[in-house]
Amino acid sequence: MEEQASIAHVPAQEPIQQELADQEIIEVVEANETAPTPSKRGQLVKSATVVMLGNLGSSVLGQLRQSVLAGLGTAVTGPFATALTPLQTFLDLLANGTVSGALIPTFSDYADEGRHQELRRVVYSLVNLLILISLFVNAIFIFVAPWFVGSILTGDFKAGEKALTITFAQVIICALTVMGPFAVLQAVLYARKEFGFAAFASGALHLGIIAGAIVTGWFGATHFGQLGLAFGVILGGLAQVALLVPGLKRQRLPYMFVLDVKHPAIRRIFKLYAPLAVSYIISMFFVFLDLSLMNRTPGDRTANLTAAKFATTLIQFPGGLVSAALSFAILPTLSRYATENEDSQFKETLTMGLRLGLLLMIPAMAGLIVLRYPIVFLLFRHGNFTPSDAGLAAVALQNYAYQLPFLVVDQLIMFAFYARKNTIVPVIVGFVCYGLYALVALPFYRTIGMPALVFANTVQNSMHGIILFALFYKFFGSLHFRSSLPALLKIIVATVVMAAVAWVLQYWMGHYDFFSLRSLRGQLLTTLIAGGVAVIVFFGGILLMKVEEISLLKQAVLAKLGKK
Repeated sequence: MEEQASIAHVPAQEPIQQELADQEIIEVVEANETAPTPSKRGQLVKSATVVMLGNLGSSVLGQLRQSVLAGLGTAVTGPFATALTPLQTFLDLLANGTVSGALIPTFSDYADEGRHQELRRVVYSLVNLLILISLFVNAIFIFVAPWFVGSILTGDFKAGEKALTITFAQVIICALTVMGPFAVLQAVLYARKEFGFAAFASGALHLGIIAGAIVTGWFGATHFGQLGLAFGVILGGLAQVALLVPGLKRQRLPYMFVLDVKHPAIRRIFKLYAPLAVSYIISMFFVFLDLSLMNRTPGDRTANLTAAKFATTLIQFPGGLVSAALSFAILPTLSRYATENEDSQFKETLTMGLRLGLLLMIPAMAGLIVLRYPIVFLLFRHGNFTPSDAGLAAVALQNYAYQLPFLVVDQLIMFAFYARKNTIVPVIVGFVCYGLYALVALPFYRTIGMPALVFANTVQNSMHGIILFALFYKFFGSLHFRSSLPALLKIIVATVVMAAVAWVLQYWMGHYDFFSLRSLRGQLLTTLIAGGVAVIVFFGGILLMKVEEISLLKQAVLAKLGKK
């Protein structure tokens, strides 16, 4: 379970990325207008497209980061991936979990110019509070890490790998002090519709880790070179905050030394986040259970863990590019419609997001499944990452990919509940889905091994989206999604044709040594040719069948490029 809402091999949430767009593109539809017209729906698509284009940059950096890490071998990347888990878990508990569920909905209520200074006071009270809490957590964790990491997280790791994991974790946890405040500052920029700076900054974490990996590659175990990876996380966190500064200046939100924890807005945030905090505390158990089970699977434990982590990164590419981007782009709009009781516009916006998300996620699922081997071999099969390691990652990727269409439904419906100031229902559904994870994982981790744990996570996230969709219908009425079924059917037909073309091309090229996956040339050509033709076939089919969302997406991209 990397990310409960977004994805996961362990619950967490990955922020979104890229540079600022025209204010017109990210302008919100006024709440007192009539039901959204096609042009207003196009405006929403443009907003989401700005975030998607920004997210692309960070996703590419994320893939580059994993590719660089793969070259270090599983003996280093396994401990590093394990050592990141405490930081990510505490970060989710203290900050990331509040962004969508409490911070953006509350900050949106203070977005008017007349409440600007009040908003600033609220934001920096939270930032300063998080710094104090983080310092306390850091001090405690550094002392308990030898027992906690050595006994619980590393399982059957070799002695050297276990010691390296403990050291990594003790250094990496210090990044919590900057990454917690980053989540709050990013949330206020989202609430102020300042998507670009917030999105672009997120990629800095990947750059910091890449820099650390380069240091580790140069020095290895000598001169503490391996610690370059851990310090790279801290460097990336600092760079994230630094890159938010221009956006904060643009919004006139300079730092304020204040700690007003009694402010009504902060009390509201605590109230909204209380159920989510309970959920994240429970999720910690499942995070560590997942790691513990992974370290007890048959075969090479570090190879299994590394394969699952690398596959998670690949799934997070479309997950962040589509699900997270759409969700964060429309959350301020949904919050405004909910506050103004504009139910028709609320549902119209949500339905539009669902249709656009499925347009992109269904073919993404099929493409990753069909082309899993050339993609994994191209990105990771080099250095000390063996063909066997790459094969494991491809198996994990296939089992993760099934959840992608459900993931976009899950994120958008969950954010719809958050916009209505309801964080309890998603939390209760989350508890149910943890049970579903356990039902699949516990009976099979010893026999099927790593693929069973990955598939258990897919079941967990998929059912979370399905159950939330049913509950939204029960509580708030129909989204009239039946009218979208013809478009959905066209998307599925185009996806089937696309997948068939990609499989045939890959099968044909596999008969020639020139395209062999044993060489970088073959990996690159197979991925580019089969994948490129598949993309052309899909979007060509969608255009021929005149699916409305593709026209809106095309207009949004052209607008971003400055064309008519």
